[in-house]
Amino acid sequence: SLRCSRRGGGGDAGLAEALLCLAARMPALLDVGSDLCRPLMQLLDWYLLHDAAGLLCGRLLAARAGMLSTLLEEAVRSSCADRRGTIAVAGAMHSLLVLAPAHAPLLERPLALVAQAVLQGPCEGQGEGYSELSLATFGGVAGRALLVAPSTFEAALSSAASALGLAQPLPAFCFAWLAVCDGMLLSSQRRLAALALAALLPLEPKALGCLEEVLSLCVSALADEEQPPPSPARSPPPEAVRAAFSHALEPFDSLA
Repeated sequence: SLRCSRRGGGGDAGLAEALLCLAARMPALLDVGSDLCRPLMQLLDWYLLHDAAGLLCGRLLAARAGMLSTLLEEAVRSSCADRRGTIAVAGAMHSLLVLAPAHAPLLERPLALVAQAVLQGPCEGQGEGYSELSLATFGGVAGRALLVAPSTFEAALSSAASALGLAQPLPAFCFAWLAVCDGMLLSSQRRLAALALAALLPLEPKALGCLEEVLSLCVSALADEEQPPPSPARSPPPEAVRAAFSHALEPFDSLA
């Protein structure tokens, strides 16, 4: 078994220690180049999943919260021009929020950058900047933080608002996220956005200005749920296969 021994004397504990030592080197890999952002975030996602499963004895987040916060903060910056990198960073942050919501505060600084990017909007055709698809992905991370760790979300949004000089960040965030909703390609993204935006509305009266758009998104998410799953492709019966094969050989019969 790869799970850590509760008796404390097995080789599993040594394996956990070795893996934790390797995890400490992740920031150095990101310093090599932004093209390593995606594989590094996939590796971090693996660590988070196996830490939750017991392989690392639950020591990854407790012992290296500061390192992970800095790593994710730099990864958000590095993924600016890389859509696949953005997806990988968002995936790691989603994993942390789902698997270990108690450790959500370590995401405050990365989430502040995420919220700031969403508030600033897409920069396609304007040089470096996040695309609409990337911002839709980042909006989902912020939305999940709102649902599972509201205090962390509020602190991150407050930091983003201070950096941008915004007095009313909540309604601004609602409108900015809705503006990139067309970039939500998956029904799961639309469901998450609908839940999070619906939870945002009661927090700030001025956010009710986007009520119509939020309701439209909710209807769209419900419509996704009502669609029947596609029927699996059916293989043709053996008789049809034999008939088609015989027909294909007819031009060659005269050569026999």
